[in-house]
Amino acid sequence: MRRSFDAHHAVRLPGFLDADLVSEAHRAIRQAIFHDHDDGGIAREQRMSNDALLALMRLIMNDSRLFDLIRGISGCGPITYLDGRVYAFHSGSNHGDSWHSDASGDRQVGISINLSEGEFEGGIFELRHVASDAVEWSIANTVPGDAILFRISEDLCHRVTAVTGSIPRVVYAGWFQAGPDLLTVLKRAGGSAEDAHRRLQYTDQVPTT
Repeated sequence: MRRSFDAHHAVRLPGFLDADLVSEAHRAIRQAIFHDHDDGGIAREQRMSNDALLALMRLIMNDSRLFDLIRGISGCGPITYLDGRVYAFHSGSNHGDSWHSDASGDRQVGISINLSEGEFEGGIFELRHVASDAVEWSIANTVPGDAILFRISEDLCHRVTAVTGSIPRVVYAGWFQAGPDLLTVLKRAGGSAEDAHRRLQYTDQVPTT
C-alpha cells in the first residue's frame, strides 16, 4: 500500500469498516435528516445533520492506532485529529463537485468511506496533478465499507463525478490532520461534541484552477 500510495497519491482500503458497523451506519442513515449544502460552488450535496452516527465515527476515527496505520501507508507527518461528515450525491440533483484541492490548515491525508446501500452508478473519484489535465488515478469505490485514502497537497486536485443511477452515493469523508487533538478541540468548542462538529464542518475547501 505504501508503494502504491507513493506512486499514485491514493490507495483503496478494502474492508476498512467491518460488516456490523456498515449495517449500523445503514440503519442510522435511513433515519437521519439530510439537508442541501452548496460549498461555495465547489461541491453540492446533501449533508447529514449531527447525530449519533457522526459521534460514533468521530470516536472510531480518532484512534492513535489508526493514525499510525495511516502514517505507515502515506508517509505523512504526525496525525492528531480527524473530523468528517456524511454526505450523499443523488442523480438528477446537480450533486457532485468540481476539481479542487483540500489543502488548507493542517490537513495531510483525506479519506472517503463508502456507506451506500447498493452499488451506485457514476460517482467516480478522480485525482490528478494541478499542472495536468490528465486523470492519474480514479475509482468508483462501490463496495460498502471500503475506503479511499488520498494525499492532500497544493500540487494535487480531485473531484467526484455525478451519480447517474437510482442509488445514491453516500460516504463518510474527512481529513487526517496535525494540530490539536480531539479532546482539545472539544474543550475549545465549549464542551459538547455537537458544538465541536459544527465548528469543524466542511466549509473551507480551497478551489484549484
